[in-house]
Amino acid sequence: MYAQCTTHLQTLLTPLPGDPLTRCGLTSLRDILTSPSHLLHLANTKLHVFPFSAVDACWRRLYTDASIAKAVLTIQAQYAPGGAARGAGTAWLEEVVRTLDMALIMTGAPLREGMVEELFAQLEECVRDGGRGWEWWGMGREFPVADARCPEIAFPIPRSAMSLSGFEKHLRRAQPVVIVGAIEHWPALRERPWGDTCYLLERTLGGRRLVPVEVGRSYTDDGWGQTIITFGEFMDAYLLDARHDKVGYLAQHDLFAQIPALRHDISVPDFCYTDPPPPLAAKSTARLAEPLLNAWFGPAGTISPLHTDPYHNILCQVVGQKYVRLYAPSQTPNLYPRGVEEGIDMSNTSGVPVEMVEMQLEDDPEGEFGLFGDAPYVETILREGECLYIPVGWWHYVRSLTVSFSVSFWWN
Repeated sequence: MYAQCTTHLQTLLTPLPGDPLTRCGLTSLRDILTSPSHLLHLANTKLHVFPFSAVDACWRRLYTDASIAKAVLTIQAQYAPGGAARGAGTAWLEEVVRTLDMALIMTGAPLREGMVEELFAQLEECVRDGGRGWEWWGMGREFPVADARCPEIAFPIPRSAMSLSGFEKHLRRAQPVVIVGAIEHWPALRERPWGDTCYLLERTLGGRRLVPVEVGRSYTDDGWGQTIITFGEFMDAYLLDARHDKVGYLAQHDLFAQIPALRHDISVPDFCYTDPPPPLAAKSTARLAEPLLNAWFGPAGTISPLHTDPYHNILCQVVGQKYVRLYAPSQTPNLYPRGVEEGIDMSNTSGVPVEMVEMQLEDDPEGEFGLFGDAPYVETILREGECLYIPVGWWHYVRSLTVSFSVSFWWN
């Protein structure tokens, strides 16, 4: 480990031609090794001065390299000849993981993704024998089963064991469909199951990896917020006690770029490499070179309010069940889209309160959403191993019926 650390430090001192890091005004790149904490504070300040898209790439690079330098120097001190890695506790490990994960979450670690992945792989090897598993956390290997309200399905979405050619023909209809049997080969369902708490803890360095968590039932609720905590704390606080009323959601996060070990447990469905027709009602978007992957992981009761997305979507259910309701783009006037709120365009989100979506129209005593009750919809309960195709522009409302782990694949 000590030798690998030396190699990483040498790499930090030899940036590639055109590296934005050279625009940061450093007197010497050696400052990254001698004053990483100071430079990390400087870069962090710059990242918070402007909106993320307006921040010069040099500050994201400085934040990344200063984080790596700080982490590597800490590791090196532990594994130097005569170091204390085996007997000094794990406080240094928590600090290293936090430093590297914040670089991934804050900046994406531009130009250093491979180095950060390699560091985490090396740390996983180092701690494997002393890792914290489900027994350390005092949890069972399986998630508890919540007694969630499961609606009756009145207007079911069609289900099909659809072939690729069959799906290409279906695309022309621009209609949702539940696809069965398409992801049964995923290791996440069998060989390396994501429903096994022990496996998830192993893949996250004993639960030490950091994740961004939405706190609250839905992003349209008052009091909703976001925080960054360890994966183990997230599971312990929000997933492992079926009786609690707290809701935390790891939502729309590119977990697989942050933790590639989990990315190896799934594969992009072939459906995402088809060429769908252009959207009719949805806003046009730039063409994606590759599908966008996002993780959705949380307890029963998490809700994605009625909204639309700018891409075609294959939503794959890996753990648990979700209730999903969809409305066609033609129903947009009946769904009361929101407008610009505090400078943010919320027009892709319905103004209908989430409490009303699954209830009767008489729950709208003021008649504020009178047209909503007449809007036709289709619905399904998405179960483990199933996929739901959501055409671009279709409005969808999603509620987790159990602890649920899903992966969405956006493409166009």
